[in-house]
Amino acid sequence: MAKLDPLVEEVLVAVLAIGALTAIIALLYRLSTGLSPWPLVVLAEIAALGMGIAVLLATSPRRHR
Repeated sequence: MAKLDPLVEEVLVAVLAIGALTAIIALLYRLSTGLSPWPLVVLAEIAALGMGIAVLLATSPRRHR
């Protein structure tokens, strides 16, 4: 199996982390208000996805080959 570039690995981990956070926030919103989190919460979190990934990548430790 081919080894992924470390930057690609970090992006995948960041997308999974932000995606999980998005799902948790949407679920908590649904449980606390009884309202559907669509479109307000979900669209806002999708818009923030890029910022979250950028922050996670900027603060992650650097790996050298």
